[in-house]
Amino acid sequence: MENIFRGTLSPAFEMGEGPFVLIPTYLVPVEVFSRGMMTRTSYSFYTALVDAVSGSVSLHPPKAILVDESEPPEGKRLEPKVSGEMALNLAEDAGRSMGKGKWTAAFRYNSVMVDREKMKPTWRVWKVEGETMIDTVTGRHENVGTLVAAILGGCSHGVATGAG
Repeated sequence: MENIFRGTLSPAFEMGEGPFVLIPTYLVPVEVFSRGMMTRTSYSFYTALVDAVSGSVSLHPPKAILVDESEPPEGKRLEPKVSGEMALNLAEDAGRSMGKGKWTAAFRYNSVMVDREKMKPTWRVWKVEGETMIDTVTGRHENVGTLVAAILGGCSHGVATGAG
């Protein structure tokens, strides 16, 4: 299978030496038109980062996420489990559920459009330092065990399943 992932998300800090873990990520441009009885009408642009391993989605302002087209650093490359089509659907769902955490959500409607032609598959780099992994995009620190559980499908309840 051909690797469609190119470049990396631009790091927020100097990465230094590895080891690194590279997670395939889709960048999906999203436009959200919100209207409702209890809120003002708004039209917003976002970039959805869709993790191609776990399927998790985060929305960011479009200028906050940049792609470095250079070759990614050497490191462990995880295999994608989420297809491009699924990434588009996940990004669209994330846009629809934006702002739905308040009681006014019952009176809110989000109309979402994703730009299929501008979707960009790239790598998100995590730096490993002892028992901690650091997201080079946000600087967030995660325990290695927590991240592995998220990557493997959220098996954090102490029960592992599967054929062995």
